[in-house]
Amino acid sequence: MAMSWSARVLACDLVVTPTGNGRGRIAIDTTAATALLIALGTDRRAEPDDTLPDVVTGLPAQSAGLLARRGWVGDICLPEGQRLGTRAWLEARGKQTEDTRARLAGYTAESVEPIADYHGVEIDTGAAWLADGTIQITARESDTSVATVVGN
Repeated sequence: MAMSWSARVLACDLVVTPTGNGRGRIAIDTTAATALLIALGTDRRAEPDDTLPDVVTGLPAQSAGLLARRGWVGDICLPEGQRLGTRAWLEARGKQTEDTRARLAGYTAESVEPIADYHGVEIDTGAAWLADGTIQITARESDTSVATVVGN
């Protein structure tokens, strides 16, 4: 199924191709665009040793319990420990430093690795600071490019 970003509603949605008489069919995506949108646009579950943005070091009572590590429960259905999405959300409160940018670049590469492996393609990823103090993460495969901003 094909998904696309809608600036009007600030969200992704399924693409419906009109077929006439007011009806339509869900479009099929033959590019990496939908997979990249999902990889960069969903939160991957944090690893047990990740520092969560809302946890204050030394105050374990600040953690939100079971849901604090976020992620998609459907990850348990994926083979061989694969995970869906990116851990970029962990840097929501990150400082504007090279270390933060490097971690986000790593999270971006990690999020698209299963797509690259499955399709046998190379996906270029990156992270760059923008003028307003946010950081943009990107993934590009061939002529398809997806980017999103991680606020801090």
